[in-house]
Amino acid sequence: MFCAMLGIGIIAPVLPLYAKGLGASSVAIGLIIGSFSFSRIWGMLVSGELAERMDRKKLLIVGLLVYAAASVAYTFASSTAMLIFIRIWHGIGSAMVVPITMAIATDIAPKGKEGAFFGSLQAALFLGIGFGPLLSGFLADSLGFYAPFYAMTALTLLALFLVLLLFPESSPSRSVKENHGALEAFKGIVSDPEMVIVFIFQFSSAMCRGVLVMVIPLFASQFELSLSQIGVIVSLNSISTGILQNFSGRLADNIRKNTLIILGGLISAVTLIGLPNLTTPFSLSVASVAFGVGHAFASPSLVAIAAARGRNFGSGRTMGLFNIAFSIGMTVGPVMVGILMDLTGNGIPFYILSALLVASAAPFFPRRSTRPV
Repeated sequence: MFCAMLGIGIIAPVLPLYAKGLGASSVAIGLIIGSFSFSRIWGMLVSGELAERMDRKKLLIVGLLVYAAASVAYTFASSTAMLIFIRIWHGIGSAMVVPITMAIATDIAPKGKEGAFFGSLQAALFLGIGFGPLLSGFLADSLGFYAPFYAMTALTLLALFLVLLLFPESSPSRSVKENHGALEAFKGIVSDPEMVIVFIFQFSSAMCRGVLVMVIPLFASQFELSLSQIGVIVSLNSISTGILQNFSGRLADNIRKNTLIILGGLISAVTLIGLPNLTTPFSLSVASVAFGVGHAFASPSLVAIAAARGRNFGSGRTMGLFNIAFSIGMTVGPVMVGILMDLTGNGIPFYILSALLVASAAPFFPRRSTRPV
C-alpha cells in the first residue's frame, strides 16, 4: 500500500502543471484529475466482486501491472485527451489494488479493534501519498520534469515484486459461499442506513480532497515557488493525515465514532472557507495541514463502521463500494469546482463545497431515533 500510494503522490504536484503546459483550461484540468477516479468507479465494481471469488494475490498482480504501464505512459502524453486516456487506465489499475488490500484487512481485523487496525493501514496509505510530493519536487528540480513519472513506475514495480515474493494466496470470503449472491449483497449494503450516511460523507470528503489536489499546486504556483516547494505544501496534507491515523484509529475504538466524524468534517469545512483568501505560502501550508487533520479524525471511524457492518455481505464488495464513494467524489469535485471557478472566480466554489461537507456530517449528530455508532 505504501509503495503504490507513494507512486500516486509523486505525480500530484506536477500533473496539474503538466496539463496546464499542454494548454488545458481549468475545466480540462478538472477532467484530467477526475478521470482517474471516474475509471476507478467502474473498475471497483468488478474488482470488489472478483475479490469474493478469486485469489486476491492474482488480482493485485494484474492491477499493479496495469498501474506500472500507465505510469510510464504519462511521459508520452502530447495532448489533454491523451492525458485523460492514460489517467483512465491508471485508475483501472488502482481499482485492482486499494479496495482489494482493504478487503483483506477487513477479513483479518479483530472485532472491536477495527479503528486501530485501519488506522495503521491507512497510515501507510496517506504517508505514501504524502511523501510522494516531497520526492516529486526534488526529482523534478534535479533530474527533470519527467523524473517523477519514472519514479512512480519503479515504485509500482517494487510493490509488484513484494506481492510476488511475500504475499500469500487468499481464498474467497465465506460470505459468497454461505450467505449472499452479488445482487442481494449489494442491495443489503446500500439499504443499510448507517452505510448510506457513511458513503455520503465519504463522497463529500473526497470531493474536497480532489479539489485540494487540483488547486493547491495552482495556488502555490502564483507565489513563484519551485516544484520542490510546491511538493512540500501538497505533501503536508496527506502526511498530517497519515501521522494522526494511529491516534484517531485508537480513539475510534474507545469513543463514539460519530463524534470524530463530525469533528473532522467541521475542521475540513472551515479550512475550505478560508482557502481562496490565502495570500502567502505559509498560510497555504497551514491550510494543507488543517485539512489533513480534519480528514485524519474522520477517516478511521468511517472505514471501521463500513468494515464492521459489511462483513456479512463480503469484504470485497463492501470495500469496493466504500472506495467507489470516494472515487465518485474525487471525480465530481475537481470537475465541479473547475467549472465554477471559470464562471464565478475563486471564492464561491469553496463556500459551496464547505456547505456540502457540513450537510454530510449532520446525520452523525445524535438523534433519539438512531442507534449510536
